[in-house]
Amino acid sequence: VEVEAYRYSAVFPQLVVKLVRFASPSLEVLLRIASVAHVLVPYAVFLLAAHAWRVHWVAVATVLAAVLGTRLTFYGIVLEANYLLSYPLLLAAVVEGPLAVRPGRRAYLMVALALALVLLVHPVGFLVALFVLAFLFLLRASLRPTLALLMIAAVAWGLLGRMLLPPSGYEQGLYVSVVEGVAQLFRFRELPAVEFLVGHTWNYTALYLPLWCLGGVVLAALLWQRRYGLFALVLTGTVGYALLNILTYHVGETAMMMEKNFLPLATMVALPAAWLLWERPKAWLLVPYVLLLFVQFRGISFAVRPMQERQRAVAGLVNALGEREVRKAVLDATAWDPKEAGVVWALPFETILWSALSGPQHTRTAVFDPEHAVVTGDGVYLSPWNTDVPAEVLDSRFFSLPSGSYQRISAPLVP
Repeated sequence: VEVEAYRYSAVFPQLVVKLVRFASPSLEVLLRIASVAHVLVPYAVFLLAAHAWRVHWVAVATVLAAVLGTRLTFYGIVLEANYLLSYPLLLAAVVEGPLAVRPGRRAYLMVALALALVLLVHPVGFLVALFVLAFLFLLRASLRPTLALLMIAAVAWGLLGRMLLPPSGYEQGLYVSVVEGVAQLFRFRELPAVEFLVGHTWNYTALYLPLWCLGGVVLAALLWQRRYGLFALVLTGTVGYALLNILTYHVGETAMMMEKNFLPLATMVALPAAWLLWERPKAWLLVPYVLLLFVQFRGISFAVRPMQERQRAVAGLVNALGEREVRKAVLDATAWDPKEAGVVWALPFETILWSALSGPQHTRTAVFDPEHAVVTGDGVYLSPWNTDVPAEVLDSRFFSLPSGSYQRISAPLVP
């Protein structure tokens, strides 16, 4: 089981695939299960909230959070930040369900496990957990002693957790970047993350427009109901989290990673929005809710087009290699245009998986290297780890690649 940067609670999709492997399925079946498994995790949270514990407003929040700030990252759902759209809501459902209805040893254990899932899935998980717990603290006076202890545990983990589980070099760099970003506040409007938020609110797409609109409605409703504590929490939580990411990524990031960074904002807006919907139930309130979901799903459906184009590009490359009977190829910009697929680091994995669907004997792999800087041995070269693994390490039931050097190709492969 691969655990990256101590994110232990993100392994469930892996475990599902490994469990199914005992039934000796085909590679296609495993690939489909691997894809669906990442969606089943938040869906399981929804089922538990809606049917097991009947905390319907939290179940509604899971649906809303899943798509509220999501466009590109729907196809990057393997990223751990996506779990911050479901695990914190599982925590809310356990508190509102088992803990509130039938407090006891079992309920306390369930709450502790739910909190652990949030804290161990992503470094900023403690911030989102703290927001959820503080929101419930202001709602449920009878649960405040327990919720106060849970909030202390979340804060303690945020302060001391990395002493027990030392951060990776990449994560340590982000901490340094936060401090450096403070000095860039004087050019706030020019920062890449601000440009991303503004651009995808109006200029390029309307991805964040529903988020800001719903957040404004939530804040206005809380003021109208004189819920000043909840108002302050939602305002400081969302603004503070957005500012933290703006400072952290003040030098920019890729579009998908930038969108991923802001995902927890959806949880911070969806939770109070769903509670308000259930607190004052009126049929007409379902109209903007359904409209918002329609708009967001529409945006996600449009975002699938580049993914389909990438799939066609990789399939075309695999077919071209098959026509030339090349099993292991190093490509330059003359042989293959990387613009067709965008990201090229994953090409070795994609070509192996796509070609092996036709049978292990058809397995092929390709590495994009415009300057011929890649040095490959006799095994299989897997970027971005720059690792050359022995060909015999691959599971022969699914993959079969020969030992020996890669073939360098400079002539156009795909017309």
